[in-house]
Amino acid sequence: MKLAFAHNYDAAGFTLIELLLALAIAAVVLAAINTVLFGALHLRAETTAVAEQSLPVDRAVETIKNDLVCIRPPSTNGYIGPMGTDATAVGMTKPLLLELYTSSARISDDVPWGDVQKIDYWLQNPTNPAAGATGMDLIRGVTRNLLASTPESPEPHRLLGNVQNLRFSYFDGTNWNDTWSVTLSNVPAAIKVFLTFTKPSDGTPANPPFQFVVPVITQLSTNL
Repeated sequence: MKLAFAHNYDAAGFTLIELLLALAIAAVVLAAINTVLFGALHLRAETTAVAEQSLPVDRAVETIKNDLVCIRPPSTNGYIGPMGTDATAVGMTKPLLLELYTSSARISDDVPWGDVQKIDYWLQNPTNPAAGATGMDLIRGVTRNLLASTPESPEPHRLLGNVQNLRFSYFDGTNWNDTWSVTLSNVPAAIKVFLTFTKPSDGTPANPPFQFVVPVITQLSTNL
């Protein structure tokens, strides 16, 4: 008796050409993913650099706005002096751009001072310039003790670097003026601020110039 064996072969394998084609497609896909990934990382690095460069500017602008919004007019008892561009601060060798009295200070349990403080703005050459730094430093001088027996020098705080120019303009209700004298007994109705920057030497782009107007609203209170 003869036994017949039926062999059924399922040809499910890949040919060499199919394997090479699959490898080529995988290589193209991996190259595209690599390009997209490195492009995203580069874009993220650029975005982070721009944010880090603009963040100090935003903080400085908010500080200046807060000082101008909270400006205080001169008082009759001399506790709050007049604001002006021709003021002279104790111990200062640099010319002041503006001196004003403002209630922008934070009251804290750690210090005995109130919310009113004297603020001086000026520009000076960097004392410890960082790599790529150009231009001047914007300094904000703070005096909290307004009742000292002898005038105190303002405590300097560096707001910004790479500053080309900081300019204030004052609206008296009719015209804009480039200066405001301490001999005046009032404060302007609005103050315009111009802030420009120099280009860093490391090749990064310069910050865009800033210009903003702050209306000055003062209210005098009396004890009834």
